[in-house]
Amino acid sequence: MESGTVVLTGKQFQRLTDSWRKKRIVVLGDLMLDAYIFGVAERISPEAPVPVVLCERRSHGPGGAGNTARNLRALGAYVTVVGVVGQDPSGERLEEVLKEEGVDTSGIVVDPARPTTVKARIIAHHQQVVRLDVESREPVTGGTAELLSDRLISSLLQAEALVVSDYAKGVVSPAVLQGLKAVAGSRLLVAGPKPVNLSLFKGFDYLSLNRSEALQSLNGAASLSEIGRHLTTLLGLKGCVITMGGDGSLLFSAGAPPVRLPALTVQVYDVAGAGDTYLSALALSLCAGCSFSLAAAVATVCAAAVVRKVGVSTVSPDEVLALLPTTLPLERIDLDGTDQTRSGYSRPRSKGNGGLGSFPV
Repeated sequence: MESGTVVLTGKQFQRLTDSWRKKRIVVLGDLMLDAYIFGVAERISPEAPVPVVLCERRSHGPGGAGNTARNLRALGAYVTVVGVVGQDPSGERLEEVLKEEGVDTSGIVVDPARPTTVKARIIAHHQQVVRLDVESREPVTGGTAELLSDRLISSLLQAEALVVSDYAKGVVSPAVLQGLKAVAGSRLLVAGPKPVNLSLFKGFDYLSLNRSEALQSLNGAASLSEIGRHLTTLLGLKGCVITMGGDGSLLFSAGAPPVRLPALTVQVYDVAGAGDTYLSALALSLCAGCSFSLAAAVATVCAAAVVRKVGVSTVSPDEVLALLPTTLPLERIDLDGTDQTRSGYSRPRSKGNGGLGSFPV
């Protein structure tokens, strides 16, 4: 991939979003229900040195692969989600909220032997006090794996691309992915993998990892540049992107030197879920025929738009248009260290009141 610049204008983005509305995407991955309990802490418990939070309101939303699906839907695509939930109220609620956002849930399998993954956060005075997780990390097996594999393939027959949103909670497994050989080459395959499952993505077209995931993926590597090039070659990828927070992202293409795409400086309020937004926009842009560098630039702007919001959220095309036009330089690099921080790039703040920062995370 050569150095240069990527220019993204409002008219160009509008033409792109017009094509997004015709795309059918399948999302496979670990579905979660993000639950929030908001309240006030007025005293310390007599039972233990912890605050007592008086609940004032609750909210729920799709997390994990569910958030990737809702991001794709918010950008205009038709989306079918394939995953597993438990036979419990949390699973029912998760299906409900996905349907409310226009996501096709026909690919969801109910497994009575597993709980629905829930991330419950208690927040008092705008501060998270504690998070309670309910989950099973065991790989899906038996009849559940067969049903997931069948629904994955049947959904892909009507779609143009697969996006895998892997959170290492058991859905991404050999038993579920085995049927992809039948569609390899005829469907765009994009994933955001966890390091423990990287070997399962051999033959995919594009992968997106954050810095932490990349550093965990290859023991003994001297630099992110070495990791990216190794993964691209080892897994037979067309492209791999490593996002680095405020330091931008590194793009790797087969047979070409890596390049750095800078972050977009915006007011950062919350980086939660920005990775899902990035993956969604990257995959949708590639599906629409964009070059790898242009797709990464579009994903960069979309993620910059979402971190301006508080909480796990989505972005609309209009919100992305507000950040355009933009010109992002592509810098050819030869990195020799694992710390890619450069002067001139701001690190993100997880939350704040209009502080400057950069995405993606």
